[in-house]
Amino acid sequence: MGKHIKTSMDHKVIDYLAIELFKADPDNAVLNTFMNMKNEEGFHLSKTIDEFKKTGKHPDHYNTDGTWAAPGGRISFEQFKS
Repeated sequence: MGKHIKTSMDHKVIDYLAIELFKADPDNAVLNTFMNMKNEEGFHLSKTIDEFKKTGKHPDHYNTDGTWAAPGGRISFEQFKS
């Protein structure tokens, strides 16, 4: 099977949806199944959720949505939602 390259927007969508699902249902069976996969995708989801547990914040390192024009090149989750 071939791999494809994920864009920054792909990661942002996956991460934000995973965090929102985790907030609503931390024991969600589907999310936990994905997080327990022994591949790059499972590792990435686990890393995202672990970081959210530590900081309580959504990641903001993505180069999307005009972030290059924002101060410091970052847009917070709150700015993204509005």
